[in-house]
Amino acid sequence: MACPIKHHVEARDASHLYRKLKKTKLYCVRINHPEWQGLERKRVRTNVASLSLSKIFFAAGKKVVSVADVFNDGNHRQMTTDSDSSPGRKLWEHTADFNDEDTTKWVPQGITSTADALDAGTYEAINGWIDTYRHALLVYPHASDNFREVPVHAGGIMWYGNTLWVLDTYNGIRVFDLTNIWQVGSGDDVGKVFSGVYSAAGYKYVIPQIRWYKWSSSFKFRHSYMALDRTTTPDSLIVGEYQTSTSDPIRLVRYELDYTTRRLKTDSSGVSKAVWAYCVNIERMQGAVSANGKFYLLRSNGASKGDLWVWVPGAAAKKNAGFYPRSPEDLSYDKRNGRRLYTVTEAEGVRYIINSPVNSVSF
Repeated sequence: MACPIKHHVEARDASHLYRKLKKTKLYCVRINHPEWQGLERKRVRTNVASLSLSKIFFAAGKKVVSVADVFNDGNHRQMTTDSDSSPGRKLWEHTADFNDEDTTKWVPQGITSTADALDAGTYEAINGWIDTYRHALLVYPHASDNFREVPVHAGGIMWYGNTLWVLDTYNGIRVFDLTNIWQVGSGDDVGKVFSGVYSAAGYKYVIPQIRWYKWSSSFKFRHSYMALDRTTTPDSLIVGEYQTSTSDPIRLVRYELDYTTRRLKTDSSGVSKAVWAYCVNIERMQGAVSANGKFYLLRSNGASKGDLWVWVPGAAAKKNAGFYPRSPEDLSYDKRNGRRLYTVTEAEGVRYIINSPVNSVSF
């Protein structure tokens, strides 16, 4: 089955283009109008409250720890299972005392790796493909001496250098500081308990937000998934939308990154505009990643296995039916080691981290 993703429509503005789409039912569209490219940087500097809180943690004898410290302090263990189609897939811990496979307290959504972080496969001398893990809490420093949890769906994530990027569905992208992870005390509350004492609902570590690229256009864009592309010059970021029907546009956009600052490139007014955008009529897309001019598009199918669509702009997309187990979410690409695709599945009881060779994909 193929989807033609190659049509082009001209329009005088974004609303006119949308009306033309609705009228013609043509949704595989190249979008060039700047109104469709309005991801604005709300905070352009390091969060002052984050810096103040770091000083408090240092001064009070609390710990500011590294990523390696958290890796080495894993308190849960994954199992490795094999299948003919996906050897080496990993399952979350499932024991009598702790069950990440079936819990409803959290649902796997995004995936990123040390290959994204530094294009090296290791970070602070730690290999990211390990069997132990620990949950950490994302927090927003809202005062010079306090923080609160970040209530987002986190449909997509990206590790880029010393930063962790997390999608906020209709509000843009939040960025968190991996050089400034705080170890807190035990307790059910999130934030300051009293002077010098902090807790995080049972989590041992919290990661503070330092930046927010906030969506600023008049129309909505659903930030559902994202992935890093290290094969472009400069590095770039793909963000896409999940929709259950093609009656609404399903868009992919690309933003350029500055690897020296680990930020989006912006214009003189501080606005980051997409350098490329497409409207793709593949419903239920849960992830997309590009590499070497090719796109890998992931679709969920309810209780059935997920599909992997592949596409080269200017040609028709091809479906690899049932390529993944049910409920796949998000994609990440590793150009090392013969090139790999990583994904994570969300359905209770079948929550995997999957490592697939790119040469197993049919174009």
